Amino acid sequence: MTLRTCGAALSLAVAVGLAGSAAAQGKPTVVIMPTQYFAADPDSAKAITQGLREQYERQGYTVMGDDKAQSAFDGMHLSLNTHYPDRTAVQFGKAAGADLVVYPRLLALGIPAANAKPDELGLLAPSAVIHVRVNNVHTGRNIFCRQIGHEFSVQEAPASVADFKLPQPVATETAQQVTSLYFDRVAGSRQEIRSAPAAASRRRR
Repeated sequence: MTLRTCGAALSLAVAVGLAGSAAAQGKPTVVIMPTQYFAADPDSAKAITQGLREQYERQGYTVMGDDKAQSAFDGMHLSLNTHYPDRTAVQFGKAAGADLVVYPRLLALGIPAANAKPDELGLLAPSAVIHVRVNNVHTGRNIFCRQIGHEFSVQEAPASVADFKLPQPVATETAQQVTSLYFDRVAGSRQEIRSAPAAASRRRR
């Protein structure tokens, strides 16, 4: 497994700690950008999006529907194969009407050269490399950033990357791994909930 954490944003969120009174008012709403994909395929990217949704819903967050997310994505004429800066993700979050925006990118999916030969059990170890950023829509600040390489086992390598699909259970495991530090260290922090209660008040009017 390879792992990289974007230290500045994560350290800031950890340092401010939990804001219990604000968290009691309810969790921020979340929108997940359709997962972008590069050396991967669209079906695997969709599986990652679903896996991320499951993680946030399991933690009690309200996640915007895929239709609303796709509508905001299409309305901004965004591409699934282009890297965007945080400000674009924040604009997407505003268009969807969410408090937080999760911006996932499936950077690569396949068999690394080092794992091209089966192990003693006859298994290959492909890797799904994913980068996830989470931004507070109201402050415009990045509050979480992490990149991992999630390894798993298959018995037979596909003929090409285009033929390789990420099974939903593996995509869910990948999403769980990449978001685990978020729920351990960032969820409930002042960086996460800042301005969210005010936004919720506006939506109720």
